[in-house]
Amino acid sequence: MSTPTVSFRLKPEVYLKLEAIAAEAGLSPGGYLKKKLESDTNNFLEDLQSMKGDISEILHLLQSNDEGSKAVENTSNQNDTVKALMPIVLESLLILREVAAPNKVDNAQKLVNKAGIKAYNSLD
Repeated sequence: MSTPTVSFRLKPEVYLKLEAIAAEAGLSPGGYLKKKLESDTNNFLEDLQSMKGDISEILHLLQSNDEGSKAVENTSNQNDTVKALMPIVLESLLILREVAAPNKVDNAQKLVNKAGIKAYNSLD
């Protein structure tokens, strides 16, 4: 089985910098880029899995709050958990908002509205 080849052009000054960085790592420029891309892809997939778990936990907490579980100790624990998770949620949402194309944001808002929840900043 053959593997696909990726090729692209670089400005000479960029290639020289890449060549120097790769030489420090003891690799060819192509080998360095391949290793870097594979590593970044794996890191991205791990981060994505972690975010999915965090979001699932947050959704579970929000649903349990909506279902009327109002025991004092549960509410206190849930509030602490929600406060602890809020930085993760906020950062994740801001990152996603930053990288999402406007049409992707619009599609996501439509799906949220379709689920019966008013999308934040929606024009509908």
